Amino acid sequence: MTQKPLLPLRTFMFFVSAIGSMVVSFLPIYFQHKGFSSSQIGWFLAIGPLVGLIAQPLWGYASDKYKTVKKIIFACLLGFFVSVIWLFQIDSFLWIIIAGAFFFFFFSPVNPLADNLAKRQSQMHSVTFGSIRMWGSIGFALVALLSGYLLSIFGIGFLVIPITILAITTCLLSLILSDVKAGTRKVNYKDIGLIFKDPTLVAFFLLIALVMLTHRTNDSFISLYLFEIGGNEMLVGWIWFIGVSSEALLFFLSGRWFRASNPIIYIIIAAALFCVRWILTALVNDPSMLLIVQVLHGICFAIVFLGAIEYLYKMVPEELQATGHMVFVGISFGITGIIGSSLGGIIFENYGGSTLYFLLACSSFLGMIGFIFFYKKEKKFQVKQVKGIEGVR
Repeated sequence: MTQKPLLPLRTFMFFVSAIGSMVVSFLPIYFQHKGFSSSQIGWFLAIGPLVGLIAQPLWGYASDKYKTVKKIIFACLLGFFVSVIWLFQIDSFLWIIIAGAFFFFFFSPVNPLADNLAKRQSQMHSVTFGSIRMWGSIGFALVALLSGYLLSIFGIGFLVIPITILAITTCLLSLILSDVKAGTRKVNYKDIGLIFKDPTLVAFFLLIALVMLTHRTNDSFISLYLFEIGGNEMLVGWIWFIGVSSEALLFFLSGRWFRASNPIIYIIIAAALFCVRWILTALVNDPSMLLIVQVLHGICFAIVFLGAIEYLYKMVPEELQATGHMVFVGISFGITGIIGSSLGGIIFENYGGSTLYFLLACSSFLGMIGFIFFYKKEKKFQVKQVKGIEGVR
C-alpha cells in the first residue's frame, strides 16, 4: 500500500469487490427471505450474466474507442447506484426481474473493467497483477465476514443499507483513479469479430467455459447450500471470508509461484482442483466441514484466473485488450452464469445441492481433459514454427 501511484487503485479494488461480496453472498438469501423459490432466485441471478453479455462488450468497446477506463467505470457505478435504490423498493417478481436487468447492466462491467485497469497499471508500474488484484479479494472477504455478523443481528432486510453505502463510496473513489489508454490504432466495432475469427481463441473460450461454469454456479448456490445443511447468515459470512482470503493470499504470492510462460498448465491444475473441491462439497453434510472445504475456493479461482488472463493478453492485440477482456468475461462468467444460475436453480430445487455439485465435478473434469489436449496441440504448433524458422535459416 506504500506505493502511492497505485494506492487509489488498490483502495478502489477493495471497495468494488466489497460490493460484489454483498451481491454474491447475500442477495440470494435476501430473495429467499422475500419468499422466492430456488428456481426463481436462479432465474434472477441468470439475468445478470444474460444482460452482461450485452453490457460488458458494449462498455469494453466504449473504453477502447474513447481511450479511457476511468470514465466508463464512473458511468457504470453511477447507474448502479440508481438501480440499487430501485431494486430494493419493489416486491413483484416481474418488476424485480426488470429492475435486476438495469442493476446488472451497470454492475456487471465494473469488475472486469477494474481488472483491465489493474492489469494495465501493473504493466506500467512493473508490479504483478496479483499484487493489485488481491486487494479486491481482501475487500470481498472482510466485507462478507462483517456483513454476515451484521445481518445475523439486524436481519437480511438490512442488506440495502451496506450496499447503498458501498455504491456511493466506490463511485466517489473512481474519480481519483489514474486513467490508462489503449493502443494508438483507432478501434472499429467490426474489430470485435476478429477475436472470434481465431480458432485457437474460440477453443480456449469454450474450454474455459466448462471450468468457469462450475465456479459461477457455486457463486449462485453456495449460500443456499449452506442453509440446506444447517447454516445461517453468520456462517455465510465466514464461508466467503475463508474462501476469498485464500484467494487474496494466492494473488499476493503470485509473484513467487506464477510463471507467465505456460499459463495453460495452471488452468489444467486448477480444473483438477475444482474436481476435488466439488466432490468434497457434494459429500459434506455439516456446515463446519463445508467451511474447511471452502479453503479450496481461492486456490482454484486464483490459479485459473491468472492463467486465463495471462493467456488472453498474449493472444489479443493491445488496442483490443479491454474488448477482449470483456468478451472473455462475457463467455467465462456471463454465459456460464446464465446456464449455471438457471439450470442450477432447477437442479437444486428438484434434486438437492449434492447432486448439483457432483455434476459440477463432471464439468470440471471435462474441462481439464480438454485443456490437456489443447496444451499438447499448442506445443506441437510451436515446435513446427521453430522448425520452420530453422529451415529458413
